[in-house]
Amino acid sequence: MVDYEAGHCPSGRLVSWEPETKAPVKPDLPASIGVVEDPVEGCSGPLWVRGAIPVRSADGQEYELRRRVTLCRCGASRNKPFCDGTHAAIGFQDGTDLDHPPRHAGH
Repeated sequence: MVDYEAGHCPSGRLVSWEPETKAPVKPDLPASIGVVEDPVEGCSGPLWVRGAIPVRSADGQEYELRRRVTLCRCGASRNKPFCDGTHAAIGFQDGTDLDHPPRHAGH
C-alpha cells in the first residue's frame, strides 16, 4: 500500500524505500503529460509530467531528470516551474467546467 501511494504521488514528494538496498522505489511510468484537476478542493491543479521527460527552464537550464514532476499552471507557485500547491490556496480555475465540458464546433 505504501509503495502504491508513494508511486502515484504526482509530484514525487512521497517516496518509499527498498528495505534491503535502501534505494528509492521508482515507478516505471510511460512518458506522458496530464492535467490535474482537484474536485475535492474545487480547483484546477498543475501539469503532471511522467516518464522522465526532461524539463528545461526558459534560459536552457535542465532540471534533474525525474520520473514524475508537477509543473505550475496557476502562475503563483513560489517554486516555479514546479507546483507548490498554491493553486488550492488561491482557488485556481483554468476555465474548464468538468461537469459540462466544451462542445466541439459542429456537435
